[in-house]
Amino acid sequence: MVKFPNHPAGRITLALVTMIIGLTAMTQAVAQATSQASGQVTARVDRDRLIEGETLTLILQTNDARQSLDANLSVLEDDFLLLDQRSETQMSITNGRQTAVIRKMVTLEPRRAGRLVIPPLRLGNQVTQPISIQVENAPEPDPGEPQAVFIEVEVNPQQGPYYVHAQVGFTVRLFYQQSLTEAAISQPEPENASVRLLDEVPFQADRAGQRYRVLERHYAMFPERSGSLNIPPVILSGRLVDRGSDRMWQPSRRGRRITVESDPITIDVSPRPAQFSGQDWQPARSYRLGEELSVSGEIRVGEPVTRTVIIDAVGLEENMIAEPEWSEIPDARIYPDQPQGISRDDGKWVLGHKEFRYAVVPEKEGTLVLPEVTVAWWDTTTNQERVSVLPASNINVLPSAASVASALSAENMNVAVQPDGLSVNADEAGRYWRWLTLLFATLWLATLFFAVRFPRRPRPAPETTRELAESELVSGLKKACLAGDAGAARKQLRGWLKRFSPYSGLVDFARQCGSETLAGEVRQLDAAGFSPDADESWHGKALFAAFEQWKRNRKNGRNARDASIVDLYAPENRRVG
Repeated sequence: MVKFPNHPAGRITLALVTMIIGLTAMTQAVAQATSQASGQVTARVDRDRLIEGETLTLILQTNDARQSLDANLSVLEDDFLLLDQRSETQMSITNGRQTAVIRKMVTLEPRRAGRLVIPPLRLGNQVTQPISIQVENAPEPDPGEPQAVFIEVEVNPQQGPYYVHAQVGFTVRLFYQQSLTEAAISQPEPENASVRLLDEVPFQADRAGQRYRVLERHYAMFPERSGSLNIPPVILSGRLVDRGSDRMWQPSRRGRRITVESDPITIDVSPRPAQFSGQDWQPARSYRLGEELSVSGEIRVGEPVTRTVIIDAVGLEENMIAEPEWSEIPDARIYPDQPQGISRDDGKWVLGHKEFRYAVVPEKEGTLVLPEVTVAWWDTTTNQERVSVLPASNINVLPSAASVASALSAENMNVAVQPDGLSVNADEAGRYWRWLTLLFATLWLATLFFAVRFPRRPRPAPETTRELAESELVSGLKKACLAGDAGAARKQLRGWLKRFSPYSGLVDFARQCGSETLAGEVRQLDAAGFSPDADESWHGKALFAAFEQWKRNRKNGRNARDASIVDLYAPENRRVG
């Protein structure tokens, strides 16, 4: 035992030793308590009272980085739906010492109302405490209280008749007042009908004095069989997000799950009418026939002329447009090409476009008559048969160049004409032609010698006429675009494509031009042809600006490549699609 003298300094030393011993014991106790608590796992929930359809979060927490929070959560599935899992780690440094808090959050949705229990969960050597949850029944709306969410559906046209293969418009409107999360709305899936989504439009509307946000969807349905067409209810499932009114900055909760559905609809689909006289059943709201010819003047025997029959229909997809029939042409051969088509829409109706190309080769001089084309179709707006007619086209066919040369040669062999106009016999004509042939042969050899001895680089052919013709078409396109004249713009652009590009038409140009902006504007111009108020709704400034930029880019690209220019007119560089 250490003795300190009975002196003030001795008493102070004794007090310091006692204090140090006490602090050491206290530090060891705190360290032991911290060590024991570091491996502990706690379980809690963010709310223990909720309404049926709402969610809660189970939080598992530990401050031991070595402790795993992976538990067997399958024991919860009898009473809860497991919607989401996520983890987070919170680091902090206090007095130079680093601590960590690790959490695992599990989002749960009760399967039923009543008192439910989250059972003990085992995590390694740790076991959590059970947690009791009280779930109240969802409140029923008071009589006359406006619905928070509901769905309206309608068929267009509202009154029949509806025909097999004819488009039926179907509109779905979702009305909601509060914010929706995790919202999923089913697609209409009637049996024996194909469905295509056309457009989706958000807006606001009033119903029963209440203001709603609305999401409207337009679908195109094509019944595949006659008889009753049952359109099942459209179902929406989601969560209503509602912020508490007691705190301004209270975060939004996951919300109460809701499920609403529309009324089912049944329509009667009529078969093809017995009085329809056409060969191919094509029900549409409108149907137009047009044509393009590769030549407008004369051709010779053996030279082909391409006739392109163009069909535009409202209410038919391009695969529903049948190939028109036309009679055979005497003394000519016809070579059909693979048809090309595309389906677009104006937001409510399908717009089908299809082109049929035929190469016609005359075998005899005279007049080549491309026969009239007639197509019978059923007008669904007036419920009657109509006939679209493409008039016949006449082309003058001249003798082939080979036959003209042969006829001239035969005539010169039989008769020679002297300068005074008197005919001579065949022997004298033969001598005359021999000397003349010898003279031309000598001149040809002399020309060949000078061409080899003194070669001259060929001068490029003048492009003045071509540039002038192209500038007139581009100027006409600009004038039509600025004036908002869709018909004139379509005519000028087709003329330019026909004469100064490898593209076969507007559809081919939009598909292969390589500019998304220009392609979109060309499709809008093409679609404007289906609208009766096209000149009022179509604006051409954007089209001409995109066209000018595209031409400028193409020109700069060609100048930069010089010798590596790609011939767009070469068959191997043309795309067919």
